[in-house]
Amino acid sequence: MTGTFADRTLAEHRRVFEKIWWQNPERQNGTSSSWWFFLLFPDGEAGYGPRQLMFSIAACMGEQCHVNGLPARSMSPDRPVSDGVDRFNATTVGWAGDADVVHDHVVKQPAEAVLSRDDQRLAAWADRDDGTRRGSEIATLSNRPLGLRAHVVGDDAEAEFEAWGELDSKMTAPHHSLDIDTPLGGAEVIAWRQMSFEGEFDLPGGAETLSGSCYFQRVCFDMPLVPWKWIWALFPDGSTFSALVPFIGPQLFRRGYRFFDSNRLERLTIPLKQSGFWHWGDDGGHVEFDRISIEPLLDTGEHPDFDVRVENDAGEYVRFVARTYGHARNWLDRMRFGGRVGSHWSYNEFMFRMAGLAGHVGGQRIDEASMGPGFGTLEYSTGLGL
Repeated sequence: MTGTFADRTLAEHRRVFEKIWWQNPERQNGTSSSWWFFLLFPDGEAGYGPRQLMFSIAACMGEQCHVNGLPARSMSPDRPVSDGVDRFNATTVGWAGDADVVHDHVVKQPAEAVLSRDDQRLAAWADRDDGTRRGSEIATLSNRPLGLRAHVVGDDAEAEFEAWGELDSKMTAPHHSLDIDTPLGGAEVIAWRQMSFEGEFDLPGGAETLSGSCYFQRVCFDMPLVPWKWIWALFPDGSTFSALVPFIGPQLFRRGYRFFDSNRLERLTIPLKQSGFWHWGDDGGHVEFDRISIEPLLDTGEHPDFDVRVENDAGEYVRFVARTYGHARNWLDRMRFGGRVGSHWSYNEFMFRMAGLAGHVGGQRIDEASMGPGFGTLEYSTGLGL
């Protein structure tokens, strides 16, 4: 078991927080993409689920970059960036789901985005002829030491909420979780994994006040997007589980939402990296895993389930089946060489409930009886974002 997150000053947390408001234009290249996203788990009758919501601002380089089939809105590598202000084309997307239905693309709005480092604000609004606007905005929260406020408006949804963390662990503080910078490209991720959120939401089911747990990331990739499998899951006591496996395989050439005819072919992948962790909600510690298996189970329903297994050299392990009850999808199409060549990258998000949970973590046996219901999101991306 690793130690708890080291005590850090507010100034140290602020230095990480400030990176949210910059996408490193000096590091960007023709393959770059950036996105800022919230994944929300409202309070439920038994923990955090089954409701989930996602809102994101996404941007990418390319001669023509289409998000979710919308008209091309790509970032320009020659755009002027001065006085801490970065203007670029972006698209706001979002979905809302529960155990019965997923409302995909409740927000799908291209706009010019303005990212201000000094104001700590990202706004991507498109004005309409009737005086209304669509898009979104993320800004710093002024009434807490550190936090975020967001406003999202789409044709089928509007959300205005605040999110903040306790700043007492790797989960509840902004974390500089990845930083790779090479002459061939790189990636940088700022993750704020466990925040509290509260706000007003007008969704297809009606208007309501929601609160719960929030996951936030600012991601900058300056390299081609390869497929990956990623999991974020929550338990009623605030314990969390996460796993990541970027990989290569025949899925690199997949377009659209489809699968091979057999589990054997669908699992024909080579992992590029394997990492995962379990974090106890009572600050009882943090356990890391370096052997990860996230395998699709086809023919289980409208969407695949997934068999999940992680372990480490200390003999600690977690196993469960991610029973899928909802699916949402976003995708990027990039045209190259005047439209003669195109690449496609598909970002599938599966809402799931854990089944058959078993494990041994930090000297404790875990199962559904001891942990309660576990809900989460599983990303299974395919294609290649050149």
